[in-house]
Amino acid sequence: MTAILQVFGTFLLWLYKICGGSYALALIVFTLLTKVILFPLSYKGKKGMMQMNTMQAEMARLQKQYGNNRVKYNEEVQKLYEREGVNPMSGCLWSFLPLPILMALYYVIRRPMLYMMHLTTDQITAAIKAVEKLGTYTLSGSEIYQEMQVAGLMYGHQDVLSAVQTAVGDGASKLEIINFNFLGINLAATPSFGDFNALWVIPILSALTAFLSSFVSQRLNKKAAGNVQNPQTQSMNGMMYIMVPAMSLYFGFILPAGLGVYWISNNLLMMAQEVILTKLLTRPHKKTQE
Repeated sequence: MTAILQVFGTFLLWLYKICGGSYALALIVFTLLTKVILFPLSYKGKKGMMQMNTMQAEMARLQKQYGNNRVKYNEEVQKLYEREGVNPMSGCLWSFLPLPILMALYYVIRRPMLYMMHLTTDQITAAIKAVEKLGTYTLSGSEIYQEMQVAGLMYGHQDVLSAVQTAVGDGASKLEIINFNFLGINLAATPSFGDFNALWVIPILSALTAFLSSFVSQRLNKKAAGNVQNPQTQSMNGMMYIMVPAMSLYFGFILPAGLGVYWISNNLLMMAQEVILTKLLTRPHKKTQE
């Protein structure tokens, strides 16, 4: 697992360098590249979802006809799926594809010295103790959070850098000075509900873009279905309008701000992807001229 995460970390560090030392831009480019790589799978998933949407009118008719007989209704719906060659799960599975990437990025952002710089845990512990001995800086939280703080302090603080270089010994050649600051926001820090500051911008934007992404996606899906949706779909869409932004807001306050930048970028790119995929899949086919 560590080896896989170090591959992610090395790639993110490479992006950081080619992006001119902008940690935020590296995260945005990382998000864009994952969208491009996963686009074929997203296309397949969107196609399945739109096939499901085109069946909404027929499913509404079945609901009206067999609404009091759930067994018969489910049988007819299954027959409809088989006739149309539709897998009801294919339309939603693709939306979970970014989750493994999100989890990997979460660990990489939380532990830059382990996964981006490839230091050992003993070297990281020694680096933290060396910074604490300086007596100038206060490190808070668990060792994992202290690792992030030390990685951030190495930028612009020569005393910290020198202390860490001495503490890690042979690992000094692996150290990377990373600037986690973006528009005055420390992307290595975690926002706090009880401390109002600039970091609050990240979870708020995360929630807003999540709402917009859900809104655009559902409007496009509804339009593709001819503005016909069964009550279950409408109820689920209503819940998504609340749950997705609420989850984005909550996680934005308990995870490092860098992950929030990824989340915001993912939401915005998701909206653009939804528009592109919908146009591609609803584009009228030209008749071949003889």
